[in-house]
Amino acid sequence: MRKLLTNNLGLKLLSVIAAVMLWLVIVSMNDPVAYQDFSGIRVTMLNEDAVTDKDKVYRIEDNSDIISVRVQAKRSVLQKLSSEDFTATADMEKNIKLDNLVGIEVVCSDRNVRTADITKSRENVVISIEDALSDQFNVVVNQSGTEGDGYKVGTAVPEQSLIQISGPASVIAEIGRVEVDLNVTGFTTDQIKNCAIKILDRNNRQIDTTYLEYNGKTTGMNVHVTMYKKKTVRLRVDYTGTPGDGYSFKELTFKPETLEIAGTEEDIADLREITIPGEAVNIDGITEDTQINVDVTKYLPENIRLGNEKDASVAVEVTLEKKQGKTIRIPVEEIELRNEPRGLQIDFGKLSEVEIVVMGTSAELGELKEDQIAVSLDLDTYSKAGTYTRALEVELPQVYDLMQEVQVEFKLVKRTAAGNNNSNH
Repeated sequence: MRKLLTNNLGLKLLSVIAAVMLWLVIVSMNDPVAYQDFSGIRVTMLNEDAVTDKDKVYRIEDNSDIISVRVQAKRSVLQKLSSEDFTATADMEKNIKLDNLVGIEVVCSDRNVRTADITKSRENVVISIEDALSDQFNVVVNQSGTEGDGYKVGTAVPEQSLIQISGPASVIAEIGRVEVDLNVTGFTTDQIKNCAIKILDRNNRQIDTTYLEYNGKTTGMNVHVTMYKKKTVRLRVDYTGTPGDGYSFKELTFKPETLEIAGTEEDIADLREITIPGEAVNIDGITEDTQINVDVTKYLPENIRLGNEKDASVAVEVTLEKKQGKTIRIPVEEIELRNEPRGLQIDFGKLSEVEIVVMGTSAELGELKEDQIAVSLDLDTYSKAGTYTRALEVELPQVYDLMQEVQVEFKLVKRTAAGNNNSNH
């Protein structure tokens, strides 16, 4: 038997080797080595405190923490792999180079893939390191959407009026505004709504918040919303002042004539009218029809808001009418004499009446009666006989004006017995 096994031993070994090689060739033909690319692999940054413990922060530049790899392995191995089977890390304590490069290491969870079989699309994560900064900012509620019919947001108050934000100094310096977005569509009751925080620069462009931290806030901020009930009320507009010479006030119109207001049911229950006071519409000295735009929100009662903010500006139209003149003849004997000097009497000579031109609108002049006009002559400065000229004093109802002063010439003469008997003054 032993002789049988050892006879032609070399030839037998050669046959075994040939068989093995043939098997390897067959296996290789059925499962060849190939290459495959895997993308979208995020690099995990390790030991970040190597930077952050020095009051510094870092930012990843140009999405350099997203890589792809090419793997050399048997086809049967490659077919079972996906991007999730690769772990990429960049150790900021061990692998940082040139202050802005962190070396990338990649391993595969499949033991059939060696590190040497993996080719990375890039070798380093590119970072920028700068000083850390923290600052406080006001929080503004940015409201959108339409409330339920008959209701209006009364107050929308964020749980924090200030928020502390920390991050790279260059990013903090860009912040111009912090908003929380509140969508009030369909709201009819008081409620608390969690809203997303939005950071804007001074040009109202949204800032990338990847490297920012909010003090205690990661999932948004609660906003306390109080809803008001709407109601329509009348609008009344007063005015003050007098138009310029030769013009009279005719009428005042305004739009809108009613206002939709909003408030708590208690606050609006007895409210029927909103008044714009005369101080807001001053027509003193105007000589043409004029439009005055008034911000009605200044005159709303406390805790009352407009139901529609578009109604905030009320357009007030003031229409004037050019005055006309009407001549009124007053007999001289109807002129009231005041402070007649003792021992003297007045003599108007041939003057039997004086003409007074009263200015007003046609409607006003049509209503004017002579007994509404009082004409007098004050003689308080005269004590001697002589010839004098003085302006008459004319009293008219408030809506009328005197076109011009009326001068009258008269004499003061010694009083006679007949004058005493005939005098009515």
